[in-house]
Amino acid sequence: MLFDVVGEGANFERMIAVQDHASGLRALIVVHSRVCGPAFGGIRRRVYPDEQSALRDAARLAASMTAKCALAGLPAGGAKCVILDHAGLDRPLAYAALGRAVEEMGGHYICGPDVGTGERELDALRGSTTHVNPSGNDAGAATASGVLAGLRGLLRVTRGSEDVGGLSYFVQGLGSVGLAVAGRLRAAGAVVHGYDPREDACRAAIALGVQVTDASRSRCDVFMPCAMGDAIDSSVAKTAQWGAVCGSANNQLGDNEVGDILHARGIAWAPDVVVSAGAVIEGVLTVRRGTDATVRVQVESAIAEIADTCESLLLEAEHRSVAPGRVAAARVRSILAQQ
Repeated sequence: MLFDVVGEGANFERMIAVQDHASGLRALIVVHSRVCGPAFGGIRRRVYPDEQSALRDAARLAASMTAKCALAGLPAGGAKCVILDHAGLDRPLAYAALGRAVEEMGGHYICGPDVGTGERELDALRGSTTHVNPSGNDAGAATASGVLAGLRGLLRVTRGSEDVGGLSYFVQGLGSVGLAVAGRLRAAGAVVHGYDPREDACRAAIALGVQVTDASRSRCDVFMPCAMGDAIDSSVAKTAQWGAVCGSANNQLGDNEVGDILHARGIAWAPDVVVSAGAVIEGVLTVRRGTDATVRVQVESAIAEIADTCESLLLEAEHRSVAPGRVAAARVRSILAQQ
């Protein structure tokens, strides 16, 4: 059952509530903007305290997707779907039901992976809709490549070189993205500390030479939040001993004031809406252009350009003496206004 609500007065274009009693599905699809094209965004499945909390999360994530697409120059807008997880949820049936709802939207929303939604869940979706991330895509690998490209752009500004080796890093979250980032940093000769609450993730990281510790505020050249959002609040921003911040987590900062604190302390922050765009770049280009080898080259090139975008934002922030997040937000508003 679908309940479609136009988002008049809200920070999104529309919200669709999806319920399916047979599977126990309760989901919210938030379309933030389709000014630049159809809305892309993953499906997050997690336990929420209530539907209002789920809606806030979906709306905030959808807005971030709009920003990612705009700053990457993609012909797409932003959306997000959240599934309210619970013990009675029949996952295969729930994702199939959600796929039917996505199909009814007629291509206005193209869905993909996120926390709680991997290839198994996407396969269930593909049985009900064609408006989904192609099966050959690897969102974790694409996001990790984007993070490392963003890191190179950040290091150009802060150190005058994009060499990632010889520095110290703390990777918070050692899932598909964080582990890939940590592994590539270790291969480049970097000292990498990291943490994840899951023991299997920590074991995998240790095998790569990562030093596992929960001391995320300790001194390091670059802190890399690659887990859930709101990794940095004002208290952390005032006390952490980092040289810079660059990671894949969405909505890393509690609010704009946190970015201002980091900026005032001389801690360069690579905006997450730039750095974490690798997966949506891959998703948009393969959905719109196909999945052949030529398109794959275009995807790699577009992800590599994250370095230039990150460098440009940080240089402008430095020149204007404002936090990078405020520069990124202004650019997004300008891009959307020109459409």
